Parts: sequence; structure tokens; C-alpha cells
Amino acid sequence: MFLKRCERCQFMKPYFAFFVGEGISVTFFPLFEPFVNVICLVVVPVLVYRKRFEELGVRNFKKGFLYGISAFVFLPFINLIYFPVALIDAFSQELFFKGFFYSVFENEYIFWKISRLNLISSFLYFLIFLTISRSLFSFSYFLVSIICGVLYEESDSIVAPFMFHLGFFLSKFSGIWR
Repeated sequence: MFLKRCERCQFMKPYFAFFVGEGISVTFFPLFEPFVNVICLVVVPVLVYRKRFEELGVRNFKKGFLYGISAFVFLPFINLIYFPVALIDAFSQELFFKGFFYSVFENEYIFWKISRLNLISSFLYFLIFLTISRSLFSFSYFLVSIICGVLYEESDSIVAPFMFHLGFFLSKFSGIWR
């Protein structure tokens, strides 16, 4: 009676589904982890919340690609053996953590080019990898997510953070595959 239900809180439910799905799949069924990502991070925003791909940042391909070229910094360190999994994970995670999150909540810059939504989504992303790896190396994922957020905001396209994320996943800097 005294508690008023927050309309925006309903959009946080997919995060909890992702936490549970990611934890279970990585722990018990690591081969299914990319499929869990697609279901939780792409299917939920598109089918359940009826978000169009344009709302999720799938737009401005040319500008996104130009900003995404920053991923080439990882080229000397690329390990292509994980390419199919990295491709699925990078796309689905960026679509959700940048595209969906930014399409639901209002944003404002806190300092320089770092926005409130970038910090919140990056922190949630970091928490996921901290629970999976149980290592402080997961903090690198927070930094990568911050960079992806800046790329998304500057390019207004999911392509730029996707390319950077993919480059990091495939690089030898990424500890998640070891």
C-alpha cells in the first residue's frame, strides 16, 4: 500500500535473468553459454520488451565502424580459436548492456565523457565477470565496458563497442578464456 511500484524497475528484471543464466551456464554447461547470452540479452529486449534494433543501437554503421577501428589495437594479440563464441558474446552483451540499457533509462554525463548509464552498466557487467572468475582481473572488464560505453555514446552505434569488445575478447589480454 505504501510502496509505489517503479515503472522503470520492470526493465531491471532481464539483468537478474542474465545473472542467473550466465552463472548456471558457465558453471555447469560452458558450451551453452553463448546461447544463454543470445536468449537473455537479445531475445528478451527484442521479443519481451519489443525493442526495435534501431532503438538498441543497431544504426549508424559507418560512424560505428570508424570508431570501432580502435579495436585494431588488439590485432597483434588476437587468438582466433575462440572467434565464434566471442562473436556471439560480444554482440549480445553489447546489444544488452549498451543498446537495451541506454534505450530504457535516461542518461546524463557525470564527468568528461563518462555518463551515469555507462558507469552503472559497466559496474553490472564487471559484477558478472567477478562472480564467474572470482578474480580481481575482472576489473579489466569494467574498464573495457567503460571504453565501449564511450564508443557507443560518441558513435551512436552498437558497431563501435561491438568491434572493441570482440577485439578484447579475442586478445591475449582477456583472461576469461583461460
